[in-house]
Amino acid sequence: MSSYTLRTAAMVLCMLGLGPWAARAEPGASAGAAVRTVGLPQPGRHSIMPEQLRRAVQRYLERELEGKVREVQVTLIEPQEPIATPSPRVNLEVIPGVQEEGLGRRLFRVRLSHRGRELETVEVLSDVAGYADVVVPSRLILTDEIINAEDLTLSRVKLIDLKQPFMTNPNDAIGKSAARPLQSQVPIRLASLKKPYAVRKGDRVTIEARSGGLFIQATGVTKSGGELGQSVTVVNSDSGKELRAKVVAPGVVHVEF
Repeated sequence: MSSYTLRTAAMVLCMLGLGPWAARAEPGASAGAAVRTVGLPQPGRHSIMPEQLRRAVQRYLERELEGKVREVQVTLIEPQEPIATPSPRVNLEVIPGVQEEGLGRRLFRVRLSHRGRELETVEVLSDVAGYADVVVPSRLILTDEIINAEDLTLSRVKLIDLKQPFMTNPNDAIGKSAARPLQSQVPIRLASLKKPYAVRKGDRVTIEARSGGLFIQATGVTKSGGELGQSVTVVNSDSGKELRAKVVAPGVVHVEF
């Protein structure tokens, strides 16, 4: 290739910003000004890599979301190019913002400093995912079934937001009953559980009645189920009469008169 062709190619590359002189500072720029490079850093300079920014955001979120999620994952969107710095020892600090804590796409501001002197603030756009260990049934649990410890297990799931009412402690579900069918391996919501029935429809129960010093007991059959403290309809087995009675214990109802 002739020297003329080489000179022409070099001029074209320079015009496109691709030549070896493209990264030079603009005339009049101050000596201490922070320089943002595109592509590879300038020779003789140090750089902050995108992965370092991602890890800084990751550490910040692990503190911010402690106790709310079990695991945090950060996917960096921007920037994707290295950032030139005057020193290899640069401190990265996420600046707390006014934005509420949350998941999904978030913009963070990361301060770069060296020996207490701020060098630059970088905007870092990231996708934030949170994971939690939630309680799931190990089998299909039917409506009104009492939940036992062997019916439950923990499963790690990705959260849509931080306010999802999933149960995270199995002890909060043990002994309760299902308000609706609970599918296997599907996270249990708080609204899906209720106190277990102390009596069920068709149960034979003891009917108690007190008046002054008088105490009467009879046998009856419930026409509906109920929790402790609830009122149910009971049919007296001797008279066939329907009564409204309050559930006071498993298998025991009380009639006021």
